[in-house]
Amino acid sequence: MPLDPATVDRLAVLFTEGATNKAAALALRIDKQTAGRYRATLGFGPAPKRPAPNRSALTVEQKFMSYTEPAEGEHLIWTGRHHRAHGTPVFTHHERTYTARSVAFRIATGRAPEGYVTTECENPECVAPAHVEDEPGRTRVRAQLAAVIGTATALTECSRGHATATHRRYTPGGAPYCGTCHADMKRARAAEAA
Repeated sequence: MPLDPATVDRLAVLFTEGATNKAAALALRIDKQTAGRYRATLGFGPAPKRPAPNRSALTVEQKFMSYTEPAEGEHLIWTGRHHRAHGTPVFTHHERTYTARSVAFRIATGRAPEGYVTTECENPECVAPAHVEDEPGRTRVRAQLAAVIGTATALTECSRGHATATHRRYTPGGAPYCGTCHADMKRARAAEAA
């Protein structure tokens, strides 16, 4: 049964004010499905989502900074929580979990990281934006160190045939290794342990 014109006009006013189908149905004592049909007929899109009352007014970067403390040597020490399984510094913002180092990397570079982000200074609890690197940056810096200290190699493949141009990684001390072989061995050890 169609609604009378006065009810349709009041429904349009409620939709203009941002009412949901449920709120409009309660206010006008009609069912929610009817309110939804009239929303579409009158050309109104979905009601705007209201922010959850417990949402933080802080940005991701501001919330990240709220969990840090400055330390000697331009370090920022993480005071927030750590992931239970692997100890990575993490925090939640607007129902999404972030790793502290990935946010620090975005602050430093303005872009999302590629691969894992690690601390490249001597303090493992440091999350200072200037002290973190993603995988390509880490590989580049460590390759430069390997060249300086003389551990760089001219090999084009590892012993299992992986091209060093795409698979070579370096330890923090500059020693080269094959990232793919390393990952394979890590998976094999995990499978044996399980």
